[in-house]
Amino acid sequence: MDDYLHIKKTVINIGLKREYKFFQISDAHIMVKDEQSSQNDIEKYKIRREKWDILKKEFADKYGDVCDERYDTEPTVPFERLAQYAKDIGSDALILSGDILDIVSESNLRYIKSFLEGYNHPYIYCLGNHESYDEFDNKCKCYDRLKPVIKNPDFLSVDYGEFKIVSLDNGMKQVSEEQLKKLEKELLGDKRIILVIHEPLSLGEFGEKAGKIMSPYFLYGSEKDPDDTKRLLDLVVNNEEKFIAVLAGHVHTTVEEKITDKLMQYTITSALIGYGREIIIR
Repeated sequence: MDDYLHIKKTVINIGLKREYKFFQISDAHIMVKDEQSSQNDIEKYKIRREKWDILKKEFADKYGDVCDERYDTEPTVPFERLAQYAKDIGSDALILSGDILDIVSESNLRYIKSFLEGYNHPYIYCLGNHESYDEFDNKCKCYDRLKPVIKNPDFLSVDYGEFKIVSLDNGMKQVSEEQLKKLEKELLGDKRIILVIHEPLSLGEFGEKAGKIMSPYFLYGSEKDPDDTKRLLDLVVNNEEKFIAVLAGHVHTTVEEKITDKLMQYTITSALIGYGREIIIR
């Protein structure tokens, strides 16, 4: 395989009737300009591109990931190569665990809408904190602008017969009463769940390890949190046997640790430098 991509492989054995395969990408931080971009759009694009050209190297240096001159390119390049890999391996779905877009700008929305419409492969898109920033750097829920692109951006449940994948937007370090009620309803069902979020849960061995190497900013539940945050953490801890795994992003590196005695949480290094996770569930 082309060594441009860095593929982490995870196998989860839970006694299913057949094997399922998924591919996770996170933190692509796509910023584009096109023929419809205004001068202000172009200036914003330059600023954000320069920022991530620096930050992706800093993250890689800090965590020991690979980032060299091959990734001095538009962020769409590694993103599209990873997405193609998901198709090539015959995955059941591409899982996008947040910050695929760097901001919710018109040019970025045009790009991702065009790409996903032409992708011809199942995908699950979980929003990240950067999909809560508009082009004016206002942080807010951008659901109205994202809904033409992303189905059910706040909460999505996909039934695979033997289990479900549930995507929950926690990108602004909070969840709503409606989201919590939907998750509670899913947990009452007879199928186990793969939970996809953007900000990883600061619990158990994962929280201890991550807390030693990164700022509390990157962890959900490590700061003084509102009640809804604590309720989400409690829902996961008190229903650990109902979950198969938790997939998250945000931290820009790969961490694989338990968040309870029976439940693993997985993050993956940024797609900006060609990282993705192949997940086999059998």
